[in-house]
Order: sequence, then C-alpha cells, then structure tokens
Amino acid sequence: MKLLMSLLKIALPLIVIFFLLKVHILLGIAAAVALVVYTFIRNKSAFFAYLGNMNYQQGKEKEALMWLNKAAAEKNCKAMHLLGFSFLLLRLGKLEQAQEILVRAERMSLTREEKMAYLTNASLLLWKQGRLDEATAMLEEAQGEYKNTNLYGSLGYYYILSGDLDKALAYNQEAFDYNNKSAVIADNLGQTRLLRREYEEALAVYEELAGQKPAFPEAYFNYGLVLEALGRNEDALEQMEKALDYPTSLLSTVTHEEIKAKIAELRQQSGIIGDTDEEQA
Repeated sequence: MKLLMSLLKIALPLIVIFFLLKVHILLGIAAAVALVVYTFIRNKSAFFAYLGNMNYQQGKEKEALMWLNKAAAEKNCKAMHLLGFSFLLLRLGKLEQAQEILVRAERMSLTREEKMAYLTNASLLLWKQGRLDEATAMLEEAQGEYKNTNLYGSLGYYYILSGDLDKALAYNQEAFDYNNKSAVIADNLGQTRLLRREYEEALAVYEELAGQKPAFPEAYFNYGLVLEALGRNEDALEQMEKALDYPTSLLSTVTHEEIKAKIAELRQQSGIIGDTDEEQA
C-alpha cells in the first residue's frame, strides 16, 4: 500500500502536466515549473544537505558548514542530515552548536543506523567536554544492542585513553577481527601495541595499514613512533612527514605542532639540517 501511494504521488502530477500540455503548451509548462518549485520548497533541507556533504567530501569545510547550517534551519530537516551536521561541528570544535543539533536529533524518530550515529556523535561530544567516563559508558551500553565499525573505533580509542592497555588490547583485537579493513580500528590496535611496547607486533599492523593509504595523520604519526622505537629513524621521519599532508581537527588525537616537533627531534638525531616549516610551506 505504501509503495502504491508513493507511486501515485509521483505519477499524478506528471499525468496532470501531460493533459495540460495537450490543452495548451503554456499551461503544461506553467504546471511543470510549479511542480519543480513545490518540490524544491518541500525538499530544501535535503538539497542543502547534499551541497554540504559534497563540499565536505571535497575538503571544503567552510562551504560545507554554510550549506549544512541552511539545511538544519529548515523545520523538516531529516535526522540523518542533522547527525552529519553534528559530526562536522564536532570536527570544527563548535561543541555548543553540536550539542544543540544532537538534542534536536535525539527527539526525532530515529532508525537503527541513525540511533547508532547519534550515540557515537554524542559520545564524541562527551569526550571533548572532558567526560571520558560518560562517553565510554554510553558506548559500552550501546554495544549490547548496536555493533558497527564506528562504535568499535570510538570505544577502542576511549579504552586507550583510559590507560587500561590490557582492556584496550582485548577490545581492539576484537574490533580488528570484526573489520580488519577499517583504518581507524587498525590504528587503534597498532597504537595499543605501541603503548605496550610490543613494537614488532605494532610494526606488522602498520605495515599492513600503510597499504590502505589512510587519510588521517595519526596513522602515519603512530607508525613513525613504532619505527623510531625500532631504531629506524630515517623511516620514522618519512612517516612523520607524510602525517603533515593530512589536516587535523578537534577530533584529531595529534596536532601538526606535535608532528613538527617530532620531525625536528628526528632530524636532530639523524644529523639532518633543515627547517620543517619552510619545507612544508
């Protein structure tokens, strides 16, 4: 019945336009224009969200923010668009606005995937508010009902932050078994091995991860730390310099300043003269 109703909603306007074109071409054109305008007004939020997501994928965060702001301003903005907007706001450090958007999304009727996205984003907000225990508890409770790559990636990192490396290793190994193609999960496992000083095991993880060409700086930075621990400073330097090719955000766990400081340290240890800032300019 729902499918039939959906088809009728599409077919009836087209039938009306067809008959109006038979009566007079201008009437048909006017009806077609009216239908386009009506459809745009009804779906403005989806159109704005599409432009926002397209700009975000192209790395244009300011443009993405503008369009997603427009989408969120529409009363009929869908939960999926609000959740995508909240994640961008978290990346940009706009925590208060992210919280407002998440509260709005929480009040909506969410699908299973949207609920999982909400919980993941809400936990990220708690983490950035300095409430790591609450962020961890939120995802621990959620994993009984929901289980996906994003949850494994976020909760696995929270366990690393907690300092309980035995728990972190067990969980991140479970996550890796769940999805060994996730760069975030692999980085969590590699970093856990690194912190446990299990350098050969960490190296194996990062050598495999490097083949995926991850698009975030932590993977290269942590790989570099593993190589440094193994006495391979030139290789470590190469990875650190790759890390600078990727942007950081509030959700990043390493800054460009920290990467540059490590590069300078490795250069000094290797007797290489040169200014990192000048080379990266």
